[in-house]
Amino acid sequence: MRLGGIVDTSTVDWYGNVSLVVFMAGCNFRCPYCQNSTLLPFDSGEEVDLSYIRRRIEVNMSPVPQLDAIVISGGEPTLQPEAVKEVATLARSFGLKVMLDTNGSRPDAVEPLLSAGIVDRVALDVKAPLISDEYGRVAGLSGDAGSVVEGVARTLDLCERYGVEVEARTTVAPTVSDTKAFIGSIAKSIEGRCDSYYLQQFDNTGEVLSPELKALKPPSREKLVELAASALREGVREVCIKTRKVGLERIG
Repeated sequence: MRLGGIVDTSTVDWYGNVSLVVFMAGCNFRCPYCQNSTLLPFDSGEEVDLSYIRRRIEVNMSPVPQLDAIVISGGEPTLQPEAVKEVATLARSFGLKVMLDTNGSRPDAVEPLLSAGIVDRVALDVKAPLISDEYGRVAGLSGDAGSVVEGVARTLDLCERYGVEVEARTTVAPTVSDTKAFIGSIAKSIEGRCDSYYLQQFDNTGEVLSPELKALKPPSREKLVELAASALREGVREVCIKTRKVGLERIG
């Protein structure tokens, strides 16, 4: 498998758990606000085998277990479906929970993981309202994004079918995804199809793909609260905001 890196212990990637976070290399999207842009190329990162991840888990589980879970992120991990299956199965052998962080565009890669019962939670990055033109714009895709939108919708449906918890996420980036109408339209798409909806504050401190966006300030906490209210009005039951300064806050 090709990895972009590992964080040995994180308390912010899956709140309520101490997680080891595995970043898989390669992504099929080119979101302009992406802060992990160095992981986008399919030949980025480093090629490792499963024993490397096993050793990292063992270090954090001995002599006293410090982990509750593994988060498999990226890049887009479902581009390496067999690697995801191996990592999730390994996590299970240590008694750890598994969260898959995905853009949802590859439901055929997600379904075997859900049907095998080796994923407890899916963090689904919902980039835009489930409309082809909007999705293509925000995800940095050329051509018709209709198949991507269908894939995201199907991934949501698969999670419901297999009873897997869904944390839907949208990154709020200035000029891209920061209007009430935009967030409200996403909320309409996911209402009743997720357990929680997180609005994440755009972070311009990383390797942001768009130089123009990197030069802009992140939206304020007050802006995120305002947008969260738009999602709540569309019937989404649990809406949270996530900022660098405060962390995770439940709004409603």
